[in-house]
Amino acid sequence: MDIEKNLNSISEKLLNYKAKLIPVIKNRTVEEVKEVYNYGFREFGENRLEDYFLHSGVFTDAIYHFIAPLQSRKIRSIFENFEFIHTVSRLKEVEMISKLETKREVFLQINIDRDNNKSGIDPDLILEYFEYSKDRIGLPIGLMCIPNIQSDPRKVFSRMQNINTDLKNIYGQYKGELSMGMSADYEIALDYGATIIRVGSKIFT
Repeated sequence: MDIEKNLNSISEKLLNYKAKLIPVIKNRTVEEVKEVYNYGFREFGENRLEDYFLHSGVFTDAIYHFIAPLQSRKIRSIFENFEFIHTVSRLKEVEMISKLETKREVFLQINIDRDNNKSGIDPDLILEYFEYSKDRIGLPIGLMCIPNIQSDPRKVFSRMQNINTDLKNIYGQYKGELSMGMSADYEIALDYGATIIRVGSKIFT
């Protein structure tokens, strides 16, 4: 495992894009995360509260992104601890978030290829969700997706880019962040406007 070499490679590819790498540190030891931290990263992606508590107790000045499906019973704790939540995908979640005192930056997750095994909003319903969110928690800062591994990533990311462009044209205050692209497909995602890539295994191999 050569974490520094892997980070160098990914960072070099990012130079030509206005995009940010969020290292995904789920199931990683403190020692592994420390290498990424020492490289200079201060933002990390987490899938579980348990991992967050382990890592945040050591890397106390870092910012954490929650990138796993939300569970209703954990929403309050997630919003108390994470600065960014990438996976809001149900009207019920928006309603619950609206009742929290803690305000965070939120992405809406789109089930871009309508995979029955994945969370996310049907692409045809995204305007409805934006209006619902705008009235209750404010505009999301962006969109997120996790494509089916069988899908053509170019078609999927192109569609995400088009949806995001339409939303930016409709909502003047919308920031238009696009969280998409992981270890296997982040280079393609960058070509289709990703502003955040979430990479784990490509770093820790």
